[in-house]
Amino acid sequence: MPFVDLNRQSPASFQADPAEIVIIGSGAAGILLAVSLTRAGKKVLVLESGHFGEDADKQQLNEVQQSGKVLENAVVGRKRAIGGTTIAWGGQSLMFGSLDFMQRDWVQNSGWPLSQEDLLDYYKEANAFMGVDRLDYKNDIFPGIRLQEPAVDPALLDYHVSKWAVTPDFYLLYKGYLEKNITILYNAHLQEITRTQSGAVGSIRFVNFMGDSFSYDCKKLILAAGGLESVRILLNNGMGNHAGLLGKFFMDHPCIEVGELETDDPYRLQRFFNTHRWEGRKYSIRLSLAASLQRERKLLNCSAGILFLPQADAFDPYGELRSFKKDFKLSRLLKVSGSAGSIGKSIWAYWKDKFYYKVNATGKLVLMAEQEPVGESYLALSAEKDRFGAPKALIHWHITNKTWDTVVEMSRILKQEIERLAFGKVSLYPAIVPENENWGDLLSDVNHHMGGARMSAAAAQGVVDTNLQVWDTPNLYVCSSAIFPTSSHSNPTLTLLALGLRLSDYIKNK
Repeated sequence: MPFVDLNRQSPASFQADPAEIVIIGSGAAGILLAVSLTRAGKKVLVLESGHFGEDADKQQLNEVQQSGKVLENAVVGRKRAIGGTTIAWGGQSLMFGSLDFMQRDWVQNSGWPLSQEDLLDYYKEANAFMGVDRLDYKNDIFPGIRLQEPAVDPALLDYHVSKWAVTPDFYLLYKGYLEKNITILYNAHLQEITRTQSGAVGSIRFVNFMGDSFSYDCKKLILAAGGLESVRILLNNGMGNHAGLLGKFFMDHPCIEVGELETDDPYRLQRFFNTHRWEGRKYSIRLSLAASLQRERKLLNCSAGILFLPQADAFDPYGELRSFKKDFKLSRLLKVSGSAGSIGKSIWAYWKDKFYYKVNATGKLVLMAEQEPVGESYLALSAEKDRFGAPKALIHWHITNKTWDTVVEMSRILKQEIERLAFGKVSLYPAIVPENENWGDLLSDVNHHMGGARMSAAAAQGVVDTNLQVWDTPNLYVCSSAIFPTSSHSNPTLTLLALGLRLSDYIKNK
């Protein structure tokens, strides 16, 4: 019975096949673990509080209280559904750099108990699982997209790509396999984890949305419910706080638009910085702070992209051609014919140089920065309760000045390099200065919830060990970005999937 609606089950008649591993959550990590473990012959049961697609009723379970800087995506950015947040994300893939895993004396609470090298093979597997190529993010890709790296100073910036999945929705990507091989209980909300006398997980209690309660004995339990919800589950069940660190070091990626770029050669500018396509896949161009510069100037990691925004009434060649193909109209034919020059240049860019050329577009410089992990940024339980009587999460998001110092320095370096290479003139916004006391108001979150259940080499330093096992509970694991000790500048999902594959190997071999 692959997909089971718990709303249609009764406690008296409910039966589920015995499973070696129970996974809470059917998002990116939950689906990856379920697929990987069942392919190895393990019996898996997955619980999902949502169902097929987003549901406003289920989304209410994401509601939080906030006491620090407001996290705009705390509710809408998370999806309670089969597929989790992959039903709404873009599917971007980018590794963490080697420096991101190291202890840095200028970054508080930095350092992973793993290195980038420990994850390199898993990164490749994770890309394959996403339907992304196994190539590197630079030299392997550039020939395919017919791009030669510009002479960016490598002592300042690293010019590279990020990759995008063709089918980012993991439910759609693995629907056939899930239906045949994995039992997923949906409309099934975890309410309680019970322990045995030895301190291990003994059973779980979960409820449907009709008010019925069910129980299930667990041999191994994996929390894969996302960065916020996984921590809330641990807090509500009194697990993982042996060192008093559960919920601490919460992070997101502070983002900001820092300026605009004017150019006399928009084709050349977009050729090197706009989105490219190759063999049906999409690649974005990113500029990241060089590791040597981070060390030298005591900065956090940070990356930049140029967002090319057409004017409100600007002609969109690609959009018009798509519309013309779907719905032939004389008026559209005349419009397309009258813009032959723009269409010709856009088609030339797409077919010859493998990138999207946007006519009359304004270049916006956008940064995504690392957040320094500090105890003052944390997750806790609020006084307000959800529909099942469990305390909602309380978020206190706090960003240190080091992020702003990094943003200001990165902006200055970008302006210097872009103008030195004659791509155009950069006008930084007046607010992007060190002395701006209201800098916190300019930064926004981007739905990359990390930290709160950090990985550590010793029980006194974190919540989970290097195998993602909760230090004080031998058969309980956390596979969410909550376990990240630091955040890099990169989208977290690929690193989470790599860690999930490593956890899968550990369970298979244990």
